[in-house]
Amino acid sequence: MREVVYRPRAAFDLESIVIYIGEVRGNRTAARQIYASIKKEVEELTAMSTLGRPFLDDALGRQDFRSWLAGSYRVFYTFDDEALTVWRVIHTRQDIDDFALIDWGEEE
Repeated sequence: MREVVYRPRAAFDLESIVIYIGEVRGNRTAARQIYASIKKEVEELTAMSTLGRPFLDDALGRQDFRSWLAGSYRVFYTFDDEALTVWRVIHTRQDIDDFALIDWGEEE
């Protein structure tokens, strides 16, 4: 089975979701459930990575992004033989701007 790798923006997305639902909306139980649900969906994608729909955008430097619906959140990811990389986790009501999937690379 593939390893799951969360890019920094995806990890921030998950943290923001939990903080918003748990603290701002005051529903910590729902925050934990949504977090667990998203993580479970991503884990299941490691076994069947082609389930997600191809996400094509001419502005992106790469064309191998896929998206998968996890409850009310869309998970954007890529995969190879060793890893499934989660790039973003965005609520379905959010717009995807031109910079949503840009990779700034690792800081040196």
